[in-house]
Amino acid sequence: MKVHDFDVVVVGAGAAGIAATHALKSAGLSVVCIEASNRVGGRTHTDTEIFGVPFDMGAHWMHTEHANALKAPGLALGLDLYAAPDNAVTYGLEDDAVLWDEVDELHSAITEAARIDAEIEASTGIPTDRSLADIWQNKGHWSFTAAMTFALSIARDLPDTSLRDISAWEGGDDWFCREGFGHLIACTAKGLPIKLATPVTEIKSLTEGVQITTATGKIKARTVIVTVSVGVLAEDIIHFDPPLESDRRSALELITMGDYNHAGLLFRSGALPVQPDTWLTYHLEPDANGVARGGGFLCNIANTGLTSFESSGSFSRLLQDAGPESAIEHALETLVGFFGTTVRKAFIKGHATAWRNEPYVRGSYAGAKPGGHNKRAVLRQSHAERVHFAGEATHPNQQCSVSGAHLEGLRAAEDVLAQLR
Repeated sequence: MKVHDFDVVVVGAGAAGIAATHALKSAGLSVVCIEASNRVGGRTHTDTEIFGVPFDMGAHWMHTEHANALKAPGLALGLDLYAAPDNAVTYGLEDDAVLWDEVDELHSAITEAARIDAEIEASTGIPTDRSLADIWQNKGHWSFTAAMTFALSIARDLPDTSLRDISAWEGGDDWFCREGFGHLIACTAKGLPIKLATPVTEIKSLTEGVQITTATGKIKARTVIVTVSVGVLAEDIIHFDPPLESDRRSALELITMGDYNHAGLLFRSGALPVQPDTWLTYHLEPDANGVARGGGFLCNIANTGLTSFESSGSFSRLLQDAGPESAIEHALETLVGFFGTTVRKAFIKGHATAWRNEPYVRGSYAGAKPGGHNKRAVLRQSHAERVHFAGEATHPNQQCSVSGAHLEGLRAAEDVLAQLR
């Protein structure tokens, strides 16, 4: 009688799960990837039905091109990958360099403050991880807009952002995929043993392996890689036996899901007087709680007429809770304020995402609260020997990115191979 159904079960068919499944299959192990939803890709999903053109409802920016693990696979697939054009525009500024000079100054301040804090903690043992808001200084009219370029990258407000976590983020040039980043990820999943619409309810460690209980039955394996979001883990959507350790529980209180949503707006050709793939920002001021009531626009994506309003943190959550029409109208009215009523006349239709409401996601991606900069390593550790974890939340310097998730999937696969051989 066969003891195990598979060598490895991978839970979740997002970027990390797909990467792990591919690596394990290539190594000759029997593996199955089980996904709760009815599609692959997780938080990387390209829709072509809403607007008739590719709309990345999740990740769109291929960050840190020089180190991005998905660039080579995308090119190998024959997809149209290209560098994000240098088309940034700041409404209200004739010389856009004014804003980006402030961005560079703030980046230097973050790096230096994080370095000093790390040295103090190393010498005294006293935790020093502050919030991004602690070092932000309103030096000029565009200072808060500059600060928000960093807050957008980790989907949270400045006071809720770990200074040392954001300083560890590896920056670089951005690229785009004309067919959609989600399409790229879906292509990498083709031919893999993936079971959709199979939510996991329990992962139980046994003497000689693990037992995974799903909505369609039980699966026994020698080991398991869990790639679900920290939002799913924190809400106990999956029951673990034995329970997750207290250290991991504490880490899940400090590494939490942020909010980042897109309000897609489709316009007739030439409606916005900007070049394709222009990143449009504008003047923002913090409210009494240090929160910005705004975001940024990626205009005329790949010359399709589609513009995406991108918001993060509590303002994104506020728009989401108010309903999709609120986010669409806010974005449209903001553009009307910039370019006049002809924009509204050229508007065709809109669609707003709501990632916090996705039952198998519970947010956008995982950022660290102040004090949480070193907790990603805790989330990376295995549980009860045979339960491994991977995802963007566990990568040390490509966190909040699809590339980071992919690399962590490969890392977890290597850990499993070392364990089973």
